[in-house]
Amino acid sequence: MRYAFRNIIRLKSKSILSFLICFAILFLTMFGFLTRTISEDARYRFYGTLDGSVHITDEDWNPYLTYDAARVIAEDTEGIIEKVSALKEYIVQFPDMEYVGYGTYRRSRYSGEEKSEDGKANYLKGFSLLAVTSMDIVEDVYGGDIQMLEGSMIAIEDTSSRSNKIVISKELAEANELAIGDAVKLSMTSLFHNELQTARLSLTDGLYVKYPLEYEYIVSGIYEHRIDNTAAVSEPWKLNHNVVYVPITTVEDISMSETIQHFFHEDKMYPIKENPTVIPDALYFHLYDMTDAERLEKEINEIGFTKNVKLTEYVSDTSSSPSARFSSILSVMLVGIIAVGFVILMLSVLFQMRSRRRELAVLSALGKKRNAVALSFFLEYLILMGLAFTASVGLLACILSVFTVSFVNYLYSAEIASQFQMQTETADVLLLETPAIENGFTSGYDFRYLMAEYMTPSIVFAVVASVCLLAVMYLLMYRYIACINPLCDVGGKE
Repeated sequence: MRYAFRNIIRLKSKSILSFLICFAILFLTMFGFLTRTISEDARYRFYGTLDGSVHITDEDWNPYLTYDAARVIAEDTEGIIEKVSALKEYIVQFPDMEYVGYGTYRRSRYSGEEKSEDGKANYLKGFSLLAVTSMDIVEDVYGGDIQMLEGSMIAIEDTSSRSNKIVISKELAEANELAIGDAVKLSMTSLFHNELQTARLSLTDGLYVKYPLEYEYIVSGIYEHRIDNTAAVSEPWKLNHNVVYVPITTVEDISMSETIQHFFHEDKMYPIKENPTVIPDALYFHLYDMTDAERLEKEINEIGFTKNVKLTEYVSDTSSSPSARFSSILSVMLVGIIAVGFVILMLSVLFQMRSRRRELAVLSALGKKRNAVALSFFLEYLILMGLAFTASVGLLACILSVFTVSFVNYLYSAEIASQFQMQTETADVLLLETPAIENGFTSGYDFRYLMAEYMTPSIVFAVVASVCLLAVMYLLMYRYIACINPLCDVGGKE
């Protein structure tokens, strides 16, 4: 190690040149990967996770297939369907939880309810329940409007395990003094009955002691919505703060429970007229290969459903997406940077070894093993690479903290401009003159978020590339030194 440091100091000009080459390669690799990741994320935020999937409907474009049926089809066509995404929205009642704005939203009084001065009553419901396979298919999530404060979002693993997990807003948690791990109860019948039926049923629930009317959820995530739409809605469940998220399989379990089946098959007073199986409002197949869509549609319709199933490709127009185009360019540039940098670095190493061939021959002549000679020379480059890596990370962190938010907001505004077929200059106007455009990436102001989402993957990618580069470099050094003839290259003088 001391020999390596001594040689770096002794050969200052060559060491500086090698350092600059390593720094340029590592920094450009990190920067290219980081900007590509940001571009991909910008496209993802604008178009969502359903890009490249197929939307499942009947021939009239109406929801038709149940989530359970879609899942069975996915299992039977292994190798074609990667996963299923679904979303179903309900207006529901949580008996023990008050919605945000309680008392400010009023409705006409039902017969039998207590009279009030204005002749109206509070809504019994007031919650939008979004049953999802995972929250990343929700526009508010991939658009960046929702940010988790505690716990975690609904993920595909929660759906698969049929977890009774619920994600609520910060405002709901504060208003009801709820925290992670607390239980909240959902009125199961409110999933399938209208408000009037639910209200009457709650007054006569003594008739249904035999059947449990509530399903227990556990608070596992608390989110914050950046948009306060209080002044823009007329019903409480339309308020962003009153939206809750659960795995769609929990609703599926409720729909097939003894309670709901009783109302569907036996109850004469409050019957459920529609089949309570879960037909999502939106249902998607994610395919490994989009060219299989036509064949898959034909195979599904051969099963014998009462209506023909239609599979419609959900593909964003990436040709007009600035983020997608920029990402494609950066992908090519990244490969080019690594390839050109590799060639330049290997030529630099070869030039250095040829200029120091006599020195290497002397070491071999003195009895030092070839692999030890190669290792001592390799350590010099390893030290220079480490210094270059540290400098690259530092410079990238500075760039990340200063320019990332502006860059992402520029991409976001460019997406809006292209969506509405505006001129290119519109993106600049939106970026520079409209402060509200920063809502496209509010999370970007948290440096820890930037580090976790963008910096860390870029560093990991650069580390992997460096390890591969160093491995090839060591092999080149060893092969070169193995070919040295000590007596011939020393010249016989010593």
